[in-house]
Amino acid sequence: MRIEAVDYHTAGEPFRIVTGGVEAPRGRTILDKRRDALARLDHIRRLLVFEPRGHADMYGCFVVEPNDDDADLGVVFFHNAGYSTACGHGTIALVTWALDEGIVERREGENHLVVDVPSGRLQTWAQVENGRVRSVRFR
Repeated sequence: MRIEAVDYHTAGEPFRIVTGGVEAPRGRTILDKRRDALARLDHIRRLLVFEPRGHADMYGCFVVEPNDDDADLGVVFFHNAGYSTACGHGTIALVTWALDEGIVERREGENHLVVDVPSGRLQTWAQVENGRVRSVRFR
């Protein structure tokens, strides 16, 4: 098994984004996908967040399809104790990654992205200057 992931750090908080090698959690909604991840992919979560690849403060996510076409991204968050319904630093890392990697089109100035998370739908705004993400805020 070859799992691909990229690590981001947001204000010192680690966040690991699974980018390949793992079947995406299945389900109609993000909550369904979170339940599926717990049932079928928990061994992957443990592999990525426990020693020697992770640590007690490690967070990460599976990137999934959003609930509908009105959102840009969907995400299932995980950490050392299981799965969370929201993650602030993870949201910032995910939006930065999506813009950095061209998952979502990046434009100079303010970029608005909608992210479906287990606790609902987040509005995010990323400021891009000279082709780089400089800041991300969300509500």
